[in-house]
Amino acid sequence: MRLSLALSGGGVRAMAHLGIARVLLDNGFEIAAVSGSSGGALVGALLCDGKSPEDIVSIMKDLRLKDLAGAPGDGGLFGLERIESLMQSSLDSASIEDMPIPFTVACTDLKEGSVRYFESGPAAKLCAASSSLVPIFSPVRYADTLLADGGFMDNMPTKPLKKMPYPVLGINVNPIPKSEPSGILISTVRVLMLMMAANIKASAAFADFYIEPKGCGAINIFDLKKAERAYEEGLKAAEASLDGLKRSIG
Repeated sequence: MRLSLALSGGGVRAMAHLGIARVLLDNGFEIAAVSGSSGGALVGALLCDGKSPEDIVSIMKDLRLKDLAGAPGDGGLFGLERIESLMQSSLDSASIEDMPIPFTVACTDLKEGSVRYFESGPAAKLCAASSSLVPIFSPVRYADTLLADGGFMDNMPTKPLKKMPYPVLGINVNPIPKSEPSGILISTVRVLMLMMAANIKASAAFADFYIEPKGCGAINIFDLKKAERAYEEGLKAAEASLDGLKRSIG
């Protein structure tokens, strides 16, 4: 049973994608293609590079925000050079087109005001660009354009997978619980999550099946100490959805 995965962004919540991937692999599914935005692009690239879900959790679980936040940059509080460096050291494939599993990374083109889907190019740089949650992180210059978080325009990129002959599983790790935010940073993140939730609904229409780990809503997207908890939320969500998924696309 081969299928494509469209992985949403969501900071540390993206670890839930790996729990879902583990359940899929343990139940006879083969991951034939992946697309991702932001955190979904980071873990998606590592999956397509041939890493196991457990390998990726091991890479990510001991990280702290100070390990990832670079020097202040133009257009954001922090640069992304450390995220790019982490991906470079973790990936065997320098370019997206060299990965064993087809991979697409979604970025927002700030110059054109549109989403761009990259199926080739430098994997580490484009995954970092897809994770640039402006204004917290600075946008990334690539070729002749300026790229920002893919989630701004398409946080669960199902569309680029429709050209492939596999069912598409959309995974959104950003359920929106009721909340009354306080403070500039928390309020900014809340607004960004609400904005991204709107485009998730549009992208979900292109998915053959959809999973949303509800427990991820209680995890702060920057709390890297919760990586393993997010992974466990993915396990639970996938196990609860497994029968429906098999009926739908098996």
